[in-house]
Amino acid sequence: ISEVARRSGVAASALRYYERKGLISPLGSGVARQGARRRFAPQVLDRLALIALGQAAGFTLDEIRGMFT
Repeated sequence: ISEVARRSGVAASALRYYERKGLISPLGSGVARQGARRRFAPQVLDRLALIALGQAAGFTLDEIRGMFT
């Protein structure tokens, strides 16, 4: 999560919140971890950019999640 936070500029706490809300998910089924670390696909950075764009446009996280499904 720290690598994604560093690359995206999104706080690790926000990433964990987005994961709980179903906006992003780690690799694989269930929680993909390498030791105690979550692993994410590189495409998670694109999704985070879309989340930021949606928020800037005034959408709620629930509305943004609905757009992803």
